This record gives sequence, C-alpha cells and structure tokens, in this order.
Amino acid sequence: MNDPRIDVSTEFVDAVDRDDYWRAATRPFYLTERSSRDAPLHGTMFGTATGTSLIGETTFSSQNYVRNRRLITESELDDHYLVQGWTAGAMSGDADGVNFVVQPHEVSFIDLGKPLRASVRTHPRRTARAVSLVVPRSLVETPSRGRSLHGTVLTGVPAVVFSQCLQSISEALPHLDFAAAAQYEDVVESLLKATVGQVAPERSFRAPPEDLRARALTYILDHLGESWLSPTTICVALTVSRAQLYRAFNDDGGIAQVIRRKRLEQAYRELTTSGSENVSVEEISRRWGFTSKPQFVRAFDAFYGTTPSRVRLEGRRTVGNPSINRLHHHLTTLSAETSLSTGTA
Repeated sequence: MNDPRIDVSTEFVDAVDRDDYWRAATRPFYLTERSSRDAPLHGTMFGTATGTSLIGETTFSSQNYVRNRRLITESELDDHYLVQGWTAGAMSGDADGVNFVVQPHEVSFIDLGKPLRASVRTHPRRTARAVSLVVPRSLVETPSRGRSLHGTVLTGVPAVVFSQCLQSISEALPHLDFAAAAQYEDVVESLLKATVGQVAPERSFRAPPEDLRARALTYILDHLGESWLSPTTICVALTVSRAQLYRAFNDDGGIAQVIRRKRLEQAYRELTTSGSENVSVEEISRRWGFTSKPQFVRAFDAFYGTTPSRVRLEGRRTVGNPSINRLHHHLTTLSAETSLSTGTA
C-alpha cells in the first residue's frame, strides 16, 4: 500500500476559511500572515515522506513569515533544515542576523532550529513556487563539517542541477510504496553532499574534529537535567580542548548557549504537555538543570519573551514530535479532514 501523499491546498476550503487553513498548514514551519490587508493567503503542499525526509512541491501567495523561539520549541523541528529550490517568486529576510534574498533558479537553506523573519513576494496574479525538502540537520551539516547554512543561498548551475534533481525525485516518489520511497534517502544524501560542497567548500573554514558536534550534543542530551553540566565537564568527558569544543558550536553562539537553549526547550515542552498541570514550575526547573526558580524564570523570559506560568495558561502544544513521520501525519491529517468535508476522494 502506498504511503499517504501530502495533498494540502487552500482550494479545498471556503474562501472565508483559507487564511486560517493556510496558517494551520504552515505552522510547523512559520507563523504566516498576509503581506498586505487585501492579499488573502493561499497555497498548496504536495509531497511524500522518504524515511527521515519529506520532499514535495509548494506554491504560495505573497505572505510574511516569522519563526520565533516559541514556534521552534513547539514544532520540535529544530534538528531539521528546510531546503527549497525556487522556480517562481522570491523570498527575502533576516535569518538570525544573516540577510538573504533568494530568487528563481536559486536554492535557499533555512535552519529550522534558528529564528527567521522573511517575506515572499510574487506577481499579483501568479504564485511563488518551490520544490521543498525537509531533511535532518546531519544530512546538511555533515558535508559542511558543522557549519551553519542558515540563510545561505546557492546560485548558478549547481542550484539549477539541485532543483531539477529534487523535482525528479518529488515526481517519482508518489508512485512508490513506503519501503521503496525510503531508499531514496541515500539519493537525497548524495545530492546534498554535492550541493553543500558548492556552498561551503572545506578549505573555506576550519573544521572541528570529526563528529565532535554530534558527540557533544549526545552527551548534552544525556545529561541535560544535571546541574553540573557545563563546557568544562563536556571537554573532560570527550577529551577535547575548550577551543575545539567552542569552534564546533561557533555558529550556535557557543556551547553554553546550546546547553541553556536545550534546557529551556525541554522545560517549555513539559509546561505545555497534558498531564503536567500538577507539577510545579520550580520542580520542572530543577528537573532540567536550573539551580533555582528565579534563575529559571529570568532565563525563560529572556529567551521566550514571556513567563513559564503564562505559557502554561495559554494552552497546549499543537505540533508534537521532531520526527518527519509526525510532521507528515500533521499535514496528511489536515488534507484528509478537508477532503472529507468537501467530499473529494
């Protein structure tokens, strides 16, 4: 049996509901708003999962995007990239301090673990169009030796080749069963290696020791709730120098920032998980390595711009797992619900 194909379109719903429908469809990625008051939101997503990746075509009207720290935490896609080969329209914005503009026949790299503000612009009677790939961070940053590509734009012949290859894969996948489609993961990995090689050649930056970033992240996640976790203890455990460790996380603002961010994200998720209502904020803060409630509240407010108590009152998360399977489920469920309401097959 074929794995369900993502088939999301604002054409499936009444015009009065399209803005809300498109906001829901795009929310795992962005908080989406109109580019102007008289420019309604509309768009489509057609795609298929390939193991740990998601490939498909997207079209969209002119619209504005925000990916803030709260959405990053709620969507749990922070260990993935959105890579898009653009065939129509243009997007410009600020990728966490990196200004970028991507146009037709170019490829954009968006790190879903980092903030973004962007705008899509297209002709009033046309739509922007891109072939899109949601892929684990490792498949992007392994060939770049850990260098962040957030806001990077690939141009020229390499961008055209990448887009055409990804387009061919996107068109082939719906005709395969899930097991066969999953085998295309190797093709995607090879394509990214060749593409990232054009974006970030090894000679252009100093590479940290092989796999240091991955080993450090594993150690951090294994000991995230321990108050003693620090850059020093990580260096001792992994037998590396502070300079090597700091270089591996230079694009993340430093290793200490990564530890704090991971702790805050886990605390946020627990605060907004059903069943945690009777667990105090102080207990949650201790569980994730903070030495006191005031320290936790200050860090939380500085990171999210709100308090733990307010987040708890505002409700539960709507998107719930970092895996591509859950993202796929979110989009196919949205598609199925609109198909039933409209009576389409």
